[in-house]
Amino acid sequence: MEEKAKEIFSFIQERCLWQFHSRTWDREQNIKGVMVKATDILAGKEISIGKIETSQEKCNFADAKILVAELRDKFSWIDDMDVNAKKELMNLVKEKLIYTTITKSLNGELNVPFY
Repeated sequence: MEEKAKEIFSFIQERCLWQFHSRTWDREQNIKGVMVKATDILAGKEISIGKIETSQEKCNFADAKILVAELRDKFSWIDDMDVNAKKELMNLVKEKLIYTTITKSLNGELNVPFY
């Protein structure tokens, strides 16, 4: 599972700009939002677009749909996993993204409160 998470993490790092918002809180909110929606889509959860209220949620959903389509195209094995394995995999990827882009980041501007 760890190896698969690394593959997806690397893919997202190379291709997805949504992980690089300008502030810590912004990055964390966006990463969690996209990854939760992507996990829901992969798990087959019914998502009603009419129940998505905020612009941020709509953006996260749009990014998640694109991400899932690309993951299914590049990593065909993802659809062979059961729902719990998909959830575990996506949670591992989410945690790696948060660790790398926030916790381990050397960008001092991430925590400047004046913006």
